Amino acid sequence: MIAEMGNNDQTSETPDTVTRILDAVMVLIRDGGLPAVTLSAVCRKAGLSKGGLMHHYPSKEALVNAFLHRGGEEHLALVRQATQPHPAGSGNRLRAYVDLFLGESTTLQCDEDRDCAAVMMALIQGGRDSDEVRKFYESLHQMLSGDGVSDDFLELVLATVDGVWLQSVIEPPETIGPRSERIRQSLTRLIADEIADN
Repeated sequence: MIAEMGNNDQTSETPDTVTRILDAVMVLIRDGGLPAVTLSAVCRKAGLSKGGLMHHYPSKEALVNAFLHRGGEEHLALVRQATQPHPAGSGNRLRAYVDLFLGESTTLQCDEDRDCAAVMMALIQGGRDSDEVRKFYESLHQMLSGDGVSDDFLELVLATVDGVWLQSVIEPPETIGPRSERIRQSLTRLIADEIADN
C-alpha cells in the first residue's frame, strides 16, 4: 500500500505521483469515509506538500472525481476484457458481464488492495452526482447494449449486479457467495428467455 513518507515531496513529479495520491484517497475513504479526505490528510498520506498535491488536484472535489474515474476505468477495462471476445447480439456479452461479477470464481468481498469499498463509500457519501459516475454508466451501457436484449432489460441486469456488489461490501463471503451464485443462475436464465423472445 502507501508508505507514510512524511512531507518531503522530492518525488512529486515522478510518474507514480498520481497513483500515490489516489491510493491515499482510497485509504482515507475506506478508513474514515469521504469526510476524512482533506487536502492536508492526503498530503500526509501521499508524502507530498500541499503545493505538490494542488499541482495535480486543486480541490477535494477534483480528488474524489479522479478517484472515481480511476475506479470506473478499472471496472470498464475488466468488462471490456470479458465481453469483447463475444459477438454482439446473442446475449453472450451480457452473460459474460454477469459471470465476471457474479461467477463462482469471483471474489466479491473487497480486500485491502482493492478500492471497491472506498468507491462505494464515496458514491454513497456524495460522489453519486459526479459527472464521472454518469460517464461510467453511459460507457458501460454502450459496451453492453446491442446484445439482443432491450434497454429496460439491460438496466435490470446492471441494477441487479450493482445490488449484489453493494451487498458484497457489507456482508461476509459465506453469505453473499451462495446468494450471488443463485442470482447469477437466475440472470443467465432470464437472459436466455429475453433473447428467445426478441
